[in-house]
Amino acid sequence: MILSTNPNYSIFKLSGSILESNIKEIDSSLDALFAKSQKNIIVDLTDVNHICSMGLGILVAYKKKFNESSGDIKLIIYDDDLLELFEITMLDKIFNIYKDLESAERTYKT
Repeated sequence: MILSTNPNYSIFKLSGSILESNIKEIDSSLDALFAKSQKNIIVDLTDVNHICSMGLGILVAYKKKFNESSGDIKLIIYDDDLLELFEITMLDKIFNIYKDLESAERTYKT
């Protein structure tokens, strides 16, 4: 996991597989961002090749938590198979999904 922060948003980059075994680490990192009042997050999933159902659940839970605090979580998904997972589960209706970092960043700069 790589984290970078600037005044308008934080970028939370994940890689590999998001599995039950690493959910607690992801949960702790997102919770720390929330506690620091960093309410706008870009979760970069370009290097993620698999997300388990618990991983999807944690993203949805934090999307709700950040939205309730006038923040947002946006996703970067480049992989077509991963994007298809979000479409099949209809999570593409909940999340704003972008193909690259620059597109997601632009939405927080305006």
